[in-house]
Amino acid sequence: MKKIISLVFIIMVVFTAQANTITKDTIFIKSVKELAKYAKKSNVLVKMKPGGYAITSIKIGELSIFKYGENNKKKGDFRIGSLIHFSGDNSQYFLTGVTLNIDGKLHDNYPKSEFSEFLVSGNNNYIEGLKGKDIGNHVPAHRVQMLRVMGDDNIIKAADLFVHGSYPYGYGHLLGKGGNALVKTQKHSVLLVEGTNTQLLGCKVVSHAFGHGIFMQGAVNTLLQDCYVEGKMRSTNEMLAETSGPAFSVGFKSDYPPGVILPNEIKSLSEDGIRTYPSGGLSGRRTQGVTVINCTVKNMRSGFDLSANLPPTKIVGSTAIGCQEKGFSVGDHGVIENSKGDALYGPLITFVGNDIKNCTIDLELTDAVSDYKVSRLAEINGSGHHITIRNYQNKKRSVETPIVFGESFWDDVHRYRNPDKPSGTYAGAKNIQLFNYTGMPVKLNDLSVNCTVTNSEEKSKVLNAGVGGNNTNDLLKRVDKDVIAKTPDVVIMMVGTNDMLNSKKMIDYNTYTANLDTLIKKIKSSGSELVLMSPIPVDSIYLFTRHKKVLFSDTPNTKIDEVGKIVKTLASEHNVRIYDLNAEFKALNLPIHNQDMMIRNVKNSGKKDGVHPTALGYRFIAEHVYYYLKVHQLLKDDQKIICFGDSITRGGGQGANYPAYLNALIAQ
Repeated sequence: MKKIISLVFIIMVVFTAQANTITKDTIFIKSVKELAKYAKKSNVLVKMKPGGYAITSIKIGELSIFKYGENNKKKGDFRIGSLIHFSGDNSQYFLTGVTLNIDGKLHDNYPKSEFSEFLVSGNNNYIEGLKGKDIGNHVPAHRVQMLRVMGDDNIIKAADLFVHGSYPYGYGHLLGKGGNALVKTQKHSVLLVEGTNTQLLGCKVVSHAFGHGIFMQGAVNTLLQDCYVEGKMRSTNEMLAETSGPAFSVGFKSDYPPGVILPNEIKSLSEDGIRTYPSGGLSGRRTQGVTVINCTVKNMRSGFDLSANLPPTKIVGSTAIGCQEKGFSVGDHGVIENSKGDALYGPLITFVGNDIKNCTIDLELTDAVSDYKVSRLAEINGSGHHITIRNYQNKKRSVETPIVFGESFWDDVHRYRNPDKPSGTYAGAKNIQLFNYTGMPVKLNDLSVNCTVTNSEEKSKVLNAGVGGNNTNDLLKRVDKDVIAKTPDVVIMMVGTNDMLNSKKMIDYNTYTANLDTLIKKIKSSGSELVLMSPIPVDSIYLFTRHKKVLFSDTPNTKIDEVGKIVKTLASEHNVRIYDLNAEFKALNLPIHNQDMMIRNVKNSGKKDGVHPTALGYRFIAEHVYYYLKVHQLLKDDQKIICFGDSITRGGGQGANYPAYLNALIAQ
């Protein structure tokens, strides 16, 4: 009966989807005027003829008036001008191959309001291929963004945005950036998110103006995936050589310590690459929940500055290149994993204050160096962090730079502006674990309390090649680099949880089967012994607090069971080994909602998880895998084992994962 109901439900969904497709005919347009017209409409599917289009008149735009929410400190009307205003709901816009060239002189308009060249205030829209380019270097009359997303549940895919025109430009933040700046600022940022559930997918942002790349104010549950942000750098020697201009006019003073522009430094001419503010939007709500996956920021003031928003905050597989003030920064309970950056012009990571708690950081340091002095490799403050920094590709940085506890650039700035404040007001480090595998020195100052540092990494027989959020598509992209290139003797692969249960990564059974088949062939042909593992069961009650139940045609554990069958079938076809880990958990009737100690729940960890093991659960997995390897005579001297998979393989950091426990068992 359940199967019949599920089949009827699927048929209804397919029929509904087909009905929507039939009723939403494609509208083909070939002018900016038509785009502006249909941007205001709901339930349309619009495709624009490829080509270059010039926007030279403000007449195409409009002034919109919104009301601030009751909880916003600001009251009354919010006025904002725009050129193209996507104010409709449930619409799709396909703009691939279209370039919208914007006359910079249009920035003069709406001097008493904000101005967004493209504004999205509607909900549940899909906009693909939006390419905007500012022509000329005209200074805005007021604060400008090229793209502002105010509405909810919008997807912006493959946007390509280039901004030009701001004041001052050429000095970064040296002359100030806010109300007390040495010269009045007229900023031009690129992409502002204020809505809920916004997805930015494969977007490119280039800033040749003073302003942020991508930033969030009042945004909730924002996903940035495969995005790229780039700015420009300039040496202070070039600034000091000027004989006119804004820096010259104020005697080369600076808003930052020591109060003057110093020679032999380099500054980003824009602001932060990907940044959060504490609050914003019409409602004035707190910014909360940011996930960044496989993004790159280059030559911006900061790379990933996600320290102001409420958790959860997660940065995965991302890269910071040549960022001046810091590569990475997160707030309470922030997670950074499988990411890397340089300390070319500033620290790899900064904890901006002493009130940031319980972050989990796993970063790789590239070996790039420059002619500019970097005083700190990392600036560590706050409490309860678990930090691992290792060398990318095992290449050690040629210039020694210390990792420092209890200091930061922002502590320097605060003490410069508030010299009477006592030491420790803004900086300090307590109860922090650092695993420093870079070979760089570590400095623990007087503001460091109960911090531990491990400076050498034991040679491990078991390598952890798990990455959170990965499905089989992701494993295919990195199997050559993360597995085959390292020539392991044994590969233990477990994947399928995200393929089946992660609403942002779900694929169908056939695609999963094809992907896993390819992975098996690649690993087996490389000469490694392959052991497949079946994914473990989950607590559906907690899973559905993070993923919509309506997206599941089968129950979560039914899907996991189906994956187990696929794994067993492919293992038999390819004559590779399989260990049924799922059966070990089922034998103990796990998970038991809010009762067991093996899968994270509120009782054992304070987390509504239901998917990932606890430390005890990881030990359980390691012990059973160890026994399996021993019984099947797969343990040999001087061998290399790679555990390949998703977050269930990756675990919770140093030690709290099954590969680490497995390594300890083998080494005993």
